[in-house]
Amino acid sequence: MHLSEHDRETLLKTLTAKDPAIIQARMANALLLLAEGLSTEDVAGLLYLDEASVAGWQALFFKRSPKAA
Repeated sequence: MHLSEHDRETLLKTLTAKDPAIIQARMANALLLLAEGLSTEDVAGLLYLDEASVAGWQALFFKRSPKAA
């Protein structure tokens, strides 16, 4: 698949939107991938995130839900 530079920029802008619903969906996606056994590094790469965001979301989840650990 080939994306034009404009299409790529538009898609990346969507991923970095500050809309709470989008952030919540990306967080859920990251947590589900972590639960499947993927590493923080792999999840970050797959979802175009930085590792610190993925690790932070994981820490927040464990803090909120100690039984999940």
